[in-house]
Amino acid sequence: SDSMERVGTEADHAADVPGGLTYESSMELQYAKNFSVDDYEGGYKVLTTMDGTQILVVPEDKQVPDGIGDNVVVVKQPVRNLYIVSSSIMDIFSKLDAMDTIRLSSQKEEDWYVQDAKDAMARGDILYAGKYSKPDYELIVSENCSLAIENTMITHSPEVSEMLADFDIPTMIEYSSYEEHPLARVEWVKFFGALIGKEEKAQEIFDEEVRLVDEVSSVKRTDKTVAFFYVTSNGLIQVRSSKDYVPKMIELAGGKYIFENIGDPDSNQSTVSMQIEDFYDK
Repeated sequence: SDSMERVGTEADHAADVPGGLTYESSMELQYAKNFSVDDYEGGYKVLTTMDGTQILVVPEDKQVPDGIGDNVVVVKQPVRNLYIVSSSIMDIFSKLDAMDTIRLSSQKEEDWYVQDAKDAMARGDILYAGKYSKPDYELIVSENCSLAIENTMITHSPEVSEMLADFDIPTMIEYSSYEEHPLARVEWVKFFGALIGKEEKAQEIFDEEVRLVDEVSSVKRTDKTVAFFYVTSNGLIQVRSSKDYVPKMIELAGGKYIFENIGDPDSNQSTVSMQIEDFYDK
């Protein structure tokens, strides 16, 4: 019903065939709007994100087809030597049992909240490659990085993107943070499942999360009011905009978020600053 809001349509992808490949079908998405996955004959896949980045996934037993444009990122399976900059994505790789695809991290061992990441770094399987704004380019190149998976913070450091491009390091930005529904964020597991060849496991993980949400949502609503906020260093209150995923989680759990119609509906900003008096008044 909302396919027009998603990343293009099936007709778009069928018309935009890379390297003469034959289009077969598009992945069905229930909630996510900021990516698409298209299947081509021979097991090839094209993953597209909301900024127009295209990733051609080449099966292990296939060759990279001729005629691929310079603007298409090519990733050959089995996928290895990923640089995970978007920390929220690490949990997806952990759940997919795909830690062996990752070689580089933008967080240090002690800073990870994902135990699999801590353990892998302790073993030396994953190396610290500098924070997102100051990556260790020499290490990233020497480890044959196949893809740097960034989050939207990289848009504030364009010089980093330029340097990565200069070193021929393929990059993408994952836009799960722009998804409004909590299950849309979870559905990004399908994107990464397609990238590394674990589509079935990704579908199982997603289906289980949908089941859990349906189970919780079927319970009678309490309409208990909930405030979700934090205090900034300059004394303002940061609350979630009404369209953010956190208020939707509160609603799905049968509660009522106390701030209605707050934030710009046309903006991707997830938080809004309030004066402390306004906060207490509400």
